[in-house]
Amino acid sequence: MEFDNYADNYDTGFMGKGSGRFYADLIKEIEVKDGDAVLDVGCGTGTVLSFIGRQKRIRGFGLDVSENMIAIAKEKNPNYQFVSGDCASLPYADESMNVVMACMAYHHFPDQERFRNEAMRVLKPGGSLYISDPRFPLIVRWIFNTFFKDAGFRTTKKNRMDFERSGFKTVSITKDVYVQVLHFTKGK
Repeated sequence: MEFDNYADNYDTGFMGKGSGRFYADLIKEIEVKDGDAVLDVGCGTGTVLSFIGRQKRIRGFGLDVSENMIAIAKEKNPNYQFVSGDCASLPYADESMNVVMACMAYHHFPDQERFRNEAMRVLKPGGSLYISDPRFPLIVRWIFNTFFKDAGFRTTKKNRMDFERSGFKTVSITKDVYVQVLHFTKGK
């Protein structure tokens, strides 16, 4: 796995520092209550769960394809459950999560539709899904999506439409030049 090579230095390196802006914007938007089951898909080293856990008493779960990232996440967050796995086949029970999030990860998901279906499946009725991802101009999106095999960068409008087609209701969209944070909910 590509990210296995970055795991040891991810938090202090270019990639982790670059992701910091996305983490911060997501954390400003996310609504979590004490006791919530919170799943971070594409959790990397568990940074976002770690921050949320300092603010609220959550039941934290993280999933990432990189086993090295998961190993670091477990060290940083020994009270949470982390597994290496596929975003298109989440190893969690139906309606088991209050919050599902993907921060700087959604554009890497090879089957975004299957992830949306899986997120819908594992969310409790009324649960929230948060996506924090880059918002690039057309030419930059085209370059990434054309020349990098795992790039799936989408416009905010396209993301909203895809999630709504998958049954989610849009709660809010926050965006600036670089970041889009989308908040959806599963109907009750």
